[in-house]
Amino acid sequence: MESAMLILSINISRKEKGYEKEEICQSVVTGFHDGFPGGLRKLFRSGGGNADGENTVQSAIAETTEKKVSGEDKAPAGEVTEIRFTEWDGGETLELYEDIAAKFNAEHPDIHVTVMNIPDEYDTKITAMIAGNDTPELCYMESGTILYPLAEEGVILNLKDYMDNDPDFDSSCLMEELIYRKSDDFIVAYGAGAENICMFYNPALFEKYGVEKPPADYEDAWDWDTFVKNAQLLTIDTEGRNALDPDFDPENIDIYGANLSLWWAGYMPFIYSMGADFLTEDGTGIGYATEEGIEVFQRLQDLIYVYHVVPTPTAGSAMPGLSERIATNKVAMNFDGQWSNTTLMDDGVAYDVAAIPKMGDQAKTVITCAGISLMNTDKADAAWEFLKYMLTEVGANEPLYKSALWLPNNKNEYTDEYMKFCITDRHPDSYYEAIVKPMTDGTARPPVTARVKNFSRINDVITPALDELWAGEKTAREVLEGVRDAADAQVQGFYE
Repeated sequence: MESAMLILSINISRKEKGYEKEEICQSVVTGFHDGFPGGLRKLFRSGGGNADGENTVQSAIAETTEKKVSGEDKAPAGEVTEIRFTEWDGGETLELYEDIAAKFNAEHPDIHVTVMNIPDEYDTKITAMIAGNDTPELCYMESGTILYPLAEEGVILNLKDYMDNDPDFDSSCLMEELIYRKSDDFIVAYGAGAENICMFYNPALFEKYGVEKPPADYEDAWDWDTFVKNAQLLTIDTEGRNALDPDFDPENIDIYGANLSLWWAGYMPFIYSMGADFLTEDGTGIGYATEEGIEVFQRLQDLIYVYHVVPTPTAGSAMPGLSERIATNKVAMNFDGQWSNTTLMDDGVAYDVAAIPKMGDQAKTVITCAGISLMNTDKADAAWEFLKYMLTEVGANEPLYKSALWLPNNKNEYTDEYMKFCITDRHPDSYYEAIVKPMTDGTARPPVTARVKNFSRINDVITPALDELWAGEKTAREVLEGVRDAADAQVQGFYE
């Protein structure tokens, strides 16, 4: 049964032509039902339907899609088509997006792109705008939540139609790892700037305690035993003793050797290193509950309660953010997303990056990125031009590369010459080897959310169960075998 109606008053602040403009979108939206936004279900099915759930609205969507791809819906000559591009980064990064849009606008006088920043409650606000018949033309989409449900409802257009029918589109720019597919013939989004998980570290602590710095290249990554030993040497109690000292006091730790990133992207580099995956090979069960998966999670828990080199959830919640954590010498190594470079660079923190240690035969990392989706609006052709510009124009997104927020989403930009041009003197020394190179040599695996059907439902079952693991209340085997049946019930396999 659908939940009761909610009235959402959405305040979206965006910069436009040098001033702040407030846009209010007030919509009546029902709750989520069967994984689909209820308000969208109501909106798209209000035209009636037969017993099989088919309706005239879906037929109208198919007809308008044909017009968009064929160019029949283009604005008359001389008119300027206004399109909105929504994103969630905000802050100083908003200015970088606006710079990209301004350059496009200057080169395309018949199209004007406005960047709309939605810094919080993004999914809720986008859903409300769509339900209120105010759909933005081009949107960031969170692939683990609303992307695929909206595609199923017909709100998102098939990018493959545009790619195949636009003679000016250069398909050589595409990176298979960044394509979000619903099927072989339907692309729901393309990665909005690749990012991956890496290891940040504090060179000053390594030097102070005489520990060799971690390798930048994944081919030389530490094995797990080496990582654990070095983390122990860098974990220091309030009396100055490291975690290998028999008198070490785990109840009074001043400096931690490492810190984990407790979400799916933080786990997957180790899962991949062990030869496993988010799902089993046949796509019928969760990969976390395989023997390899259980070993990964047990090793991660042991970092907290056996080796005492990673803070407990309670201790971790009291720690400052990454910049301050490194700048004040509270953590030696921290696993986090590559996007954190932007904040560290802006804050002037002295740090470097390194390859993630390996648990199995090979060290791996994982790509994370939002998807950019072309929405089903009457301005889709104009929106496609801006998306095509971001995907195929070498240097179009350069401000975001130089800020270290994005890595290229254009395969043709991954040349040594261009990437080294984009790496500034503000980037950490090992940025190319530890972050850029893995994108081209197979070390960085595609986002799980682009490959696994019903990902959000599976993750919603697993994540609360893992709280008992991180709290030290149960072993990895107890947790994962205990949640396996419930999680497996949500498994629908991989996208084709």
